[in-house]
Amino acid sequence: MFLITTAEQRFWKTDEPVLFLGEWCKLYSHRDLWENLDYEVLPYHWDDRKKLYRDYLYLDTLYEETLQQMTILLNRIHRVDHSVRYWRIIIGPWLSYFIAVLYDRYQSILTAIESKKVTNTLIYNHEPGEWLPHNFSEFGKWAENDDGYNHYLYDRIIEYTNKLSLSVLERDTIFANSAGIVKQKTLPNKITGFSRLIFQFSRFISNHWNKIIFVESSLNKWDLVRLCLLLGQFPHLYVRDELIPKPEIDFNLRKLFTHIPAGGEFEKLLIKMIIEQIPSIYIEGYDNMKSISLKAFPRHPKIIFTSTSFNTYDVFKFWAAHHVDLDVKLVGTQHGGHYGTGLWSSSEEHQLKIYDKFYTWGWEKDGYENTTPLSIAKFNQIKRRARPKRGGRLLMMLGSLPRYSYYMYSVYVASTGFLAYVDEQYRFVGALSEKNIKLLTIRFIMHNYGLCLKERWLDNFPGIKLCVGKKSLINRLNETKLVICTYNATTYLETFTANIPTVLFWNPKHWELRPSAKPFFDKLSKAGILHYTPESAAAKVNEISDDPISWWQQTEIQAAKDEFCFQFARTSNKWLREWKTELLKMSNMS
Repeated sequence: MFLITTAEQRFWKTDEPVLFLGEWCKLYSHRDLWENLDYEVLPYHWDDRKKLYRDYLYLDTLYEETLQQMTILLNRIHRVDHSVRYWRIIIGPWLSYFIAVLYDRYQSILTAIESKKVTNTLIYNHEPGEWLPHNFSEFGKWAENDDGYNHYLYDRIIEYTNKLSLSVLERDTIFANSAGIVKQKTLPNKITGFSRLIFQFSRFISNHWNKIIFVESSLNKWDLVRLCLLLGQFPHLYVRDELIPKPEIDFNLRKLFTHIPAGGEFEKLLIKMIIEQIPSIYIEGYDNMKSISLKAFPRHPKIIFTSTSFNTYDVFKFWAAHHVDLDVKLVGTQHGGHYGTGLWSSSEEHQLKIYDKFYTWGWEKDGYENTTPLSIAKFNQIKRRARPKRGGRLLMMLGSLPRYSYYMYSVYVASTGFLAYVDEQYRFVGALSEKNIKLLTIRFIMHNYGLCLKERWLDNFPGIKLCVGKKSLINRLNETKLVICTYNATTYLETFTANIPTVLFWNPKHWELRPSAKPFFDKLSKAGILHYTPESAAAKVNEISDDPISWWQQTEIQAAKDEFCFQFARTSNKWLREWKTELLKMSNMS
């Protein structure tokens, strides 16, 4: 059978039986093409959740070993002497993410090899540096959503393993009209006019006055202003506004990575691909990035505080890492749900290792003395303004993840996981009473990832009411009497905080919990809030839908919800003073 690895149709052959590497090949918008093919889909290796967890542990160990080796090599390349923590802050998010992505693609190709069904597949000749990302953000966009980039990864793995019959397409055959293969430009978020004046003035003030520097703190502007004033600082604003020129690629320099020792087949493949894939700002553009970053932010911070900049914001990471090696305190705060509850999360582990202090929404983690609960500030607005409406609608909140696997945490994975997730939502709606289906609004998140969610739902439930998140969540909640949440993330923490009647359901096989969190979820389940099948959740909604507010206000329900919130979504009317006290304590320690 002819092997198809992605949805990039320039590499398809449709005049013979085909073998899809995974469900990600079958775009819903192109189903008129693939539905009529003689095809099979290979089983997805991470549908085995025990294997997924074992692989996570293996890849985490491999990441740590590789980071140690890359620290030595990067110090040598750049003639510096920085700590492992310095390089963890700068390259850690990319390296961990890349290892997981490459291993997933590698395991899928092994599945194809082991099937012994492949008679041929198409790859193409890649120019050196053709898919070399400029920065971490560009890599993330490609890995999650770009069929051309993922085809490149599969091509390189197929060539490396050398166990499949293949044909090579000439570049001229496909390149002229290949939108996916032409690299995208990374543009800065520009600020202009009065905002620019404020930005430049606040940067000047921070250089001479402020000692606690907030960058993408998850606080809204007004809360940030109040907190800065309470700390005796001038309010400041930092916006991503740096245009980083792409450097010339030095392949001879990159060959130094061959000195990193490697054992098995995948480890050797990893080093080979690091040479081709480590973003240019970490190698050729390092000196320029360092210079730009030190000019972008204050020169003498005492504490650096962030919520989200640790990940894709490379300018911030260079600046923060520089000051961390000068003993400046790096402090982070949780920015979403799943933290403290999921059985595994590479992003959570990364943050716990880079921060001097990590402020959680209530939980602590054994083995990490730097975790400290601190009341959530970002939920205060929804807590103040959102109220359930008697006689309102039912609101079902859906999640969405990329077709391809990306960084590792205990959620459903890739397209097969998505199809199972969607099927569970269909089963839920199908089990609702006719009256409740008419009252139901289904809300998608803004990131669709090309999954055609609207089309899928209307094909299965014509006439059902859909919304795509254009109206604010608070306004939507004020029209709602009962919320149904279908994934373990941030949204239900917000509705819990606002004390809005909420029913949860998800498949526990796709949302594994850590042992310390399980008792709190068990109490939600016992109270009838959390359900592990769509049919059970629908039965509860049918039971309480006439008056969900009265059900929600029962003592047992409120107790389970309040105990859960104290552990995973703690709020306080005195949060400003609590933050002031904690940050001043950190400042005195630094």
